[in-house]
Amino acid sequence: MNLNEKDGEKRNSRTLADGFSYSDVDSQMGEFARNVEVNERLLQRLQQYELMLLDAASLPAVLDVLLISTREHFQLSGSNLTLYDPQGVIAGLMSKDLDYGDDLILVKDSFDMQQMYGVQPKIEVIDVSDHRAVNAVASEEKLETLVLLPLLRDGNIVGSFHWGAAKPSAFRSAAELEFMVHLAAIIAICLENCINAERLSLLSLLDPVTRLSNFRAFGMELRKEISRSHRNEKPLTMFIMQVDDFRNINERYGHLSGDYTIKAIARKISNMLRSTDYLARTGLDQFGILLPACSVAKGQEIAERMRSEIEFMEIDDGRGANLFTSLAVGITSWSTHSYPAVNMEQLAGKMHDFAVQGMQRATEAGGNRIVLQRLHTTMV
Repeated sequence: MNLNEKDGEKRNSRTLADGFSYSDVDSQMGEFARNVEVNERLLQRLQQYELMLLDAASLPAVLDVLLISTREHFQLSGSNLTLYDPQGVIAGLMSKDLDYGDDLILVKDSFDMQQMYGVQPKIEVIDVSDHRAVNAVASEEKLETLVLLPLLRDGNIVGSFHWGAAKPSAFRSAAELEFMVHLAAIIAICLENCINAERLSLLSLLDPVTRLSNFRAFGMELRKEISRSHRNEKPLTMFIMQVDDFRNINERYGHLSGDYTIKAIARKISNMLRSTDYLARTGLDQFGILLPACSVAKGQEIAERMRSEIEFMEIDDGRGANLFTSLAVGITSWSTHSYPAVNMEQLAGKMHDFAVQGMQRATEAGGNRIVLQRLHTTMV
């Protein structure tokens, strides 16, 4: 036997001394590397999903993330969200155009929801043979695995989020289960914060999405500015603006994209105003602007500049796509010299009505335009 053969025997004996070979070590290291890669992908998806939830500033946007984006993001075959709403608060906050069908269920009694879990609700992964699967997810696709995520706040179950997947092996790993425990907590917090913010906004003077004044505050400010204009004998010009095709943006791209659109327009318009001007979000797709000491001619120039800027503005929808929209603007103006008024309360109502009429005429003509609706003395 030559020296090379002896060295080979020594290497083989070292390799096999502990009962496994170098190839076994390579295999284990490969499996370890694959597990690390899978966990990194899970963490990345979690972070992306959390950012979507945190960016959703309104209840419709949060529901869009949960009931639409979740399926796409985690490649689910179906999902269902059940929320405990004993006083009808959530139902009252939802606009009439929100319809998720059977994917969203609001219940006044939490008994059925609690029956999904044991005494202490925790995340469970079940298969279609489990009797709870029938009530968990309704899907036209074949389901093999279902995940039950209890949404808890202060130890109480406030909702139940159900996922359905076509793969029998889905959501079975320890890393995935740990990830979903964290996810359920984030979802419950985001829902609670969003619902509380929307409830407070109904009682306050702020719009929760843009943090601008809301319709109620705008009406109060309008009355103040009319009184100030009357004292100073200066004109007051008002815009009511509607975002063209905003409902189509919500329906086609989701309410999260709609929120991004509204916030982008609000920022753009705000940067074009004087410190004395007043901007508010007066409706789902509407803004109101008050321009003190501004003639109707100057107001038309400002409105045209705003309309042009918005028409050519690219709006990042938060998901890598650019959206485009435009404004339909109604203008009215008042001056004590041209239109003497005794009843200031009535004048405030008429100014708003006339600006809205101008906006409606602009919309009916195809949008992306300005219409002046002049006050006349018989109205005030």
